[in-house]
Amino acid sequence: MAGLLPARPCCQLSELLGIYYGSRGRLLGGERGRSAYFSLLRNAVARKVVRLGRAVARMEAKYQAVKTRKRMSFFIELVLPNDVVAAFSKPPVQAVPEAACDRKAILRGLFLGCGSVNAPNTRYHLEFVAPTASWALSISRLIEGAGVKAGVTERGGQAVVYVKDGDGIVRLLSMMGASRAVMEFENVRVVREVSGEVNRRLNFETANIGKTIGSGMRQAAAIERLEADGKLDRLPPALREMARWRSQNPELNLGELAGRMKLSKSAVNHRLRRLQQLAVSNGDSRPSKLERRSA
Repeated sequence: MAGLLPARPCCQLSELLGIYYGSRGRLLGGERGRSAYFSLLRNAVARKVVRLGRAVARMEAKYQAVKTRKRMSFFIELVLPNDVVAAFSKPPVQAVPEAACDRKAILRGLFLGCGSVNAPNTRYHLEFVAPTASWALSISRLIEGAGVKAGVTERGGQAVVYVKDGDGIVRLLSMMGASRAVMEFENVRVVREVSGEVNRRLNFETANIGKTIGSGMRQAAAIERLEADGKLDRLPPALREMARWRSQNPELNLGELAGRMKLSKSAVNHRLRRLQQLAVSNGDSRPSKLERRSA
């Protein structure tokens, strides 16, 4: 976005005003002349302020970079022509232009002045740390005018406008001209969504496998108990066959077991339930060898 220069003079001025208000710029000077003073943290944005000033009205720029222990700061002073001074001293409600192209440009400038966006591999979050509460309201209206839902909160005594919807962030970045960022954002978002879907399916399959194995082990333990009590041989042939299949295949689920036995799932389920009921009705509460091993 810092490398994009609008073609129309009105859009150039709107974007310059967005950076000025977003970065909490100040007006300096008196009757002899006024200057717009910018304090910025990104060199690319500072260079853009100089380019926009020259494009709008060939404004003279004073550029200074100051390095401290924690960060590098860039200070820009633009000497304003008399006919644009009024635009740099408007309240937020009046500063937002009416034309759609100018509204897009001022929103881009505000983002360069006070905005940021998270890498989408952690969470979806775009925000504007607004200079005042009234500017937060104006920014949220600009965003909602683009069809994106925005929220307003307070953090550390500052008003913050935020967007947490992935589609909304993509739409705003596209509208502001950050096409390369949109591509990177979408790539990471696709990887994140695919990874989440794989994890959900893996967790689902793991839970199903655990339930199947646990159910099969309990059924096999009931059959072992019936066999130990000498009751298994006295059961009907259908139940004896069911007991043999389950004892040999405790890891199969109902569908797989029914397929191998060429029966319906309901028939297999009914016979296994009957075997468990018969094992419980024997009155032997001692755990079998198979139950001890599964525990």
